[in-house]
Amino acid sequence: MTARYQVAVLGSARLDEDAPVWATAVELGRLLAEGGAVVVTGGYAGLMAAVSRGAHEAGGHVVGLTMSAWTSLSPNEWVAEARASDDYGARLRALLDMNAVVALDGGVGTLSEVAVVWAAAQTEPAAPAIILLGDAWPRLLEVFRDNLVIDERDLALLRVVATAAEAAEAALSAGRAARNLPRG
Repeated sequence: MTARYQVAVLGSARLDEDAPVWATAVELGRLLAEGGAVVVTGGYAGLMAAVSRGAHEAGGHVVGLTMSAWTSLSPNEWVAEARASDDYGARLRALLDMNAVVALDGGVGTLSEVAVVWAAAQTEPAAPAIILLGDAWPRLLEVFRDNLVIDERDLALLRVVATAAEAAEAALSAGRAARNLPRG
């Protein structure tokens, strides 16, 4: 199937195959590729590699949003196309060109990426859909709700899901809607 829209998947570079979320990341990459999406990751190790592997093995096109200054790092072996940014701000802005963004377990980098897309969703009608996959997100959102100036309208911009299948369906639906494509 020819890919017609882009879905970025965010997640930790520090987690390896022993992490419980690894298999979920591989499955998510596979489902997105099978659904016709161009799968975009940070392009490096950890969950980015897991998603890239799943998409590649399903015959999908994998894009890595790499950094030209990070010369000590190489894209993972499943990245077919590297889009190097000169700085972190440019890398973050590239996420705004996606149709959907799915966030897995991650750290400060993942959180900053989600925050940029979430902030854009408050003001930009064409901002990517944001899907948060995993047990940590509801707890984190509760802390945000209780300690920041965030209300239900802000939280409604996010979709929290529990499985790779739910995340893929939400992301693929957002991609189809953005491109006015038929289901399937």
